[in-house]
Amino acid sequence: MLWQISKSVSHLLIIVLMGTFGYHLIEGWSLFESLYMTIISLTTVGYGEIHSLSNGGKIFTMILIITGISNFAIVIRNLSLQVLKPLFGNTYREKKMEKTLQNMKDHFIICGFGRIGQDVCENLINNDIKIVVIDNDTNKAPSEYNIPVVHGDASSEDILIKAGIRTAQGLVSTVNTDAGNVFITLTARELNPDFFIIARYEFESTKSKLKRAGADHVINPYQIGSDKISQIIIKPTISKILDFAHQKGHFELSIEELEIEENNPLIGQKIRDCGIRDRFNVIIIAVEKTNGEIVTNPGPNYEFKKYDRVVLIANQNEVFALFQFYKK
Repeated sequence: MLWQISKSVSHLLIIVLMGTFGYHLIEGWSLFESLYMTIISLTTVGYGEIHSLSNGGKIFTMILIITGISNFAIVIRNLSLQVLKPLFGNTYREKKMEKTLQNMKDHFIICGFGRIGQDVCENLINNDIKIVVIDNDTNKAPSEYNIPVVHGDASSEDILIKAGIRTAQGLVSTVNTDAGNVFITLTARELNPDFFIIARYEFESTKSKLKRAGADHVINPYQIGSDKISQIIIKPTISKILDFAHQKGHFELSIEELEIEENNPLIGQKIRDCGIRDRFNVIIIAVEKTNGEIVTNPGPNYEFKKYDRVVLIANQNEVFALFQFYKK
């Protein structure tokens, strides 16, 4: 904005200087008189000439009025817009954002729009998950994503409430300090005891603190990165297959999660009898029970219960049909 204002002011000064030196050279007037004549000509205030004009001066005045006034008006308009637009534009945007936030529910709050926060936002948006971003830095507003942004301290109750924490599905804390993530987690858990919290940590000593503060899941990006590098070296083929499966659109397989909700036809059925494997050509790799117990590679006699979460590998062509059938 400052650059645009400076540009408009520079154009205005150039017009005034051209008029001033034009009169000074053509009529031989003093610089002050030339400046005065330029100003009254450009602003069209209607004052008379301070001295009689020569024919050359009259021609110059006509050129100055025709070209100068239009340029002068454009510059003044642009200058006004640059000054007033942030005031009124921000007010409009803030009101629009507040209205959007009031209607938000079942969304995720992303605290911190750094490199990790941006990646999380992009992945959630690509999966049609509603999000709200909280960040202290107004220059980090994710305008290209067209999502609501709340500027402020994410550990503040007022800021979290403004971001819709009461109706949110979960929160991801990715600020760049462990202390910040602990405070955010603690405050968020107090405001919403039931929703899902993921928090980032750097030092191992912070992991237990985040758990005590109320985080459901804690992530160390550096550890994940080092583990990934090690797996590529130790088990390159498996790593390659998992990467392909994770990157939808680049491979025919997809790792999916199916929650068995109320009235789901799978409830009470055993894996061998339900026909999910044969009908949709899926591989069930794990089931998470409601008590948090995880059954890996469940056998044919495993009986599905309500609210089980089934992790499976499926052909992408079958995923849509699978979810349509079991979530109808």
